[in-house]
Amino acid sequence: MSAASETPDFVIIGQVVKPHGIRGAVKVQPITDDPQRYSSLERVFLGTEDHPGQAFIIKNVQFQSRFIILTLQGIDTRNDAEMWRRRYVQIPKEETLPLPEGAQYFFQLVGLKVVTNKGGFIGTVEDVVAYPANNVFVVAAKEREILIPDIPDVIEKVDLDEGEIVINPMPGLLD
Repeated sequence: MSAASETPDFVIIGQVVKPHGIRGAVKVQPITDDPQRYSSLERVFLGTEDHPGQAFIIKNVQFQSRFIILTLQGIDTRNDAEMWRRRYVQIPKEETLPLPEGAQYFFQLVGLKVVTNKGGFIGTVEDVVAYPANNVFVVAAKEREILIPDIPDVIEKVDLDEGEIVINPMPGLLD
């Protein structure tokens, strides 16, 4: 999943890359761990990072390589589809899929405070970046940004109820 900045009530699950064909379909780059979930959606919102934008009923979903082709009610021509290029595909937070025990959505991690296992305050999570090896928490510290790898040797506990991530800083991590 992406860590793109979501509004409080919506989650970004993709981005329109370009129109597809002449009948108004849009080609979407999914930003989700489960692109198949598009098949279960009835509607999506197309908007900016900061605003969910306009709601559209999904008429058809096709999977094409690593992309999704969406046919949306009200977008009937290539010119209509062109207007939505680079817009984010969003859903209400309450429509997100349940996660396995111990897993979190990126949007749940943004804003958490980061503390050491000895109680020292490090900063606040501003973003989460997905890399092939592991995710990285981008933490706003006093006068700089600290990148903290989401690996078992460093992350001791993610506590959404307490609003914090407890880390065991390896040597050099906070220097």
